[in-house]
Amino acid sequence: MAQPAPQTDRFVIEPGDVVSRVADDIVCVSVPITFDVKTVNIYVVYGEPLTLIDTGSRINYDVDDLAGALRQAGVEIPQVQQLILTHRHVDHFGLAADIQSRSGCTVIASTVDGPFMEHWEGMILGSREQLHRQGQAFGIPEELFTAAAQFGKAIVAAAEAVKSDRLVKEGDSVRAGGRDLRVIECPGHTEGLITFFDERDGTWFANDHVLRHITPNPDVYDYDPEHLRSGLPDYVRALNKIRDLPVSIVLPGHGHEMTDLPGRVDEILRHHEERAARVQGWVTGTERTIYQVVMEEWPGLPPTSVHLAVREIIGHLVLLEEAGAVRHRWQEGALLYSAT
Repeated sequence: MAQPAPQTDRFVIEPGDVVSRVADDIVCVSVPITFDVKTVNIYVVYGEPLTLIDTGSRINYDVDDLAGALRQAGVEIPQVQQLILTHRHVDHFGLAADIQSRSGCTVIASTVDGPFMEHWEGMILGSREQLHRQGQAFGIPEELFTAAAQFGKAIVAAAEAVKSDRLVKEGDSVRAGGRDLRVIECPGHTEGLITFFDERDGTWFANDHVLRHITPNPDVYDYDPEHLRSGLPDYVRALNKIRDLPVSIVLPGHGHEMTDLPGRVDEILRHHEERAARVQGWVTGTERTIYQVVMEEWPGLPPTSVHLAVREIIGHLVLLEEAGAVRHRWQEGALLYSAT
């Protein structure tokens, strides 16, 4: 089994280099995306079956562009035997259907996110329509939905629906190249996000669960105000689950690799504790809607970012309410939160 490349003063993964050698049998191919993170990391695991992990999106990028990037890693798309999709975000599965069509590869995804990707357009539009319907309850001005509508259409067009050949869950094993990867479910960023751990040498394909430079935005599983379900509680639990995983290298979905997993997990947990304290502060002595808390936390937020910010604040309010630190009541069709 090939060993991970040793940590040096220079990062192993350099997104600006397009192709970064991670180990003898693994390369990271960094391709551009239009989101703030700039690039997404795609991993090639050489051997039998030759495996690709994630794909990039279809926004200002296409399968021919990806083919050119993979060619720098010595791989032609028809050689791809297996495609692993870590979660249902467009920058990770947007080109999957094109790759499947050109290579005939086996597509693997989670039991939760796989069906979502198969019915992509209906599922993503349904989620956004649900948020729109609850706009009054969350206190979101109607004009912000109008302003963000074009962005929503771009998200739909950024991926094509893809059917998985195999759906996996916690504890399952996936053979990738010469490696046996154990599936570790890490919900929160999406409900069905999965990571892959090679117990023989400690390589962990973490995708967006743990990133070096940012914290991933938590999903909202259900926007119904009577049954608000946020991914943030799941995310915190999953962080604690993997904190002491015996990793030698963390291979993320964006940016540079990591080796100090416990240190980074502790940083992320502190970040959420600090934000939760601020959110509690915003509703102490004054009742506020979810949108009002968003505006206190991020003054001058652009309309296209409201969706993500609302998801973040819902997550912290759900956590705080579970802990008994805040409560909500209804007034004229709006949810009002206050500290207990």
